[in-house]
Amino acid sequence: MSLKTAVSTALTLCAIAGVSTLTGCKAPDPDRNYKTDVNTLSTNMSPELFNTQQTHDESRMDRVVNQDQDMRSAWSDFGRFWLTDKPRPTSPWPIMQTSGNP
Repeated sequence: MSLKTAVSTALTLCAIAGVSTLTGCKAPDPDRNYKTDVNTLSTNMSPELFNTQQTHDESRMDRVVNQDQDMRSAWSDFGRFWLTDKPRPTSPWPIMQTSGNP
């Protein structure tokens, strides 16, 4: 690298640093969604809510999650009833614990 290139690079970096310090930056307001002054509240009383009802997708997902939890517990109950939730103790092969519980 020649001296001319090094000086040019240094001057360019100094110019960029000088301009960036003069312009500054404004940090975003972290509480802009939760303003409680009268003007903000009079324009939008509930900024994070579009309405008070669930959408069709949200209610469908609630039903699906509940159904999945119900089926998991039903299969767990069936396993305990038919004694298939644990390996047989009379197995001729060594039984390894795979559940992670000692």
